[in-house]
Amino acid sequence: MGSISIDQDRVIVLSVTAHGDQTRVIRVLSRELGVVPLWVRLGTGKKRQVALWHPGALLEVSSLKRKGSEGLFRYQEVHRAVMFEKLISEVRRSSVAFFLAEVVLKTLPEESSHPEVFDLFWETLKKLETIPQTGWVHVLFLGQLIALLGLAPTEEESCKRGLDLQTGEWIDGVYEDDDHLGPELAALFVFWTTPEASVSFAQKLSLLERRHLVLGQVRYLQHHLSGPKTIQSYDILESIFSV
Repeated sequence: MGSISIDQDRVIVLSVTAHGDQTRVIRVLSRELGVVPLWVRLGTGKKRQVALWHPGALLEVSSLKRKGSEGLFRYQEVHRAVMFEKLISEVRRSSVAFFLAEVVLKTLPEESSHPEVFDLFWETLKKLETIPQTGWVHVLFLGQLIALLGLAPTEEESCKRGLDLQTGEWIDGVYEDDDHLGPELAALFVFWTTPEASVSFAQKLSLLERRHLVLGQVRYLQHHLSGPKTIQSYDILESIFSV
């Protein structure tokens, strides 16, 4: 991309990096542009806006601009599009938001617009504020994302085959590692990509099984979009939900 100027855009905050006390580099998912970095001045006194920029924040910005083909984007005004209370104050909800923000940041290519992905993420975060049970929200989002991008594997009639996460193909055998799911988890993996999937669907999985399923979803997406990267926030998410 060369120089860019957009009058109005919606963004979802993905990560925050401090540059001194007054400035931050904020990576956001923009509906118009995809994943991009913003140069943010926090202000001083009553105008200081530290609380505005947290992972999962849903914002509207005006006069989003960048001069040239490289560097940081700047904006004229910003305000909250959705006011969160529970997502900020309740640790389970905020840990899910942080996890999903890290997954999106480390999975989607930079400056590649995916409005349909943006809309799915936006609506998921809004639901995360209000939904009673949050334990499967991230699993549903990842399954829906796989389906939305046209990456869902075909359903397998045999219940004895596993899934290769690198290729999306069914394989004989029941072994499991970072790039393979055994038959039972593979069937659950496919289920979460279907329209029937719901956070109200109770599934009894051990911590290890749940970890393998969730990180398998992430790894599957990354194999197809960007390449495997470690998601550091999952360990925190896991420890919070295991209490």
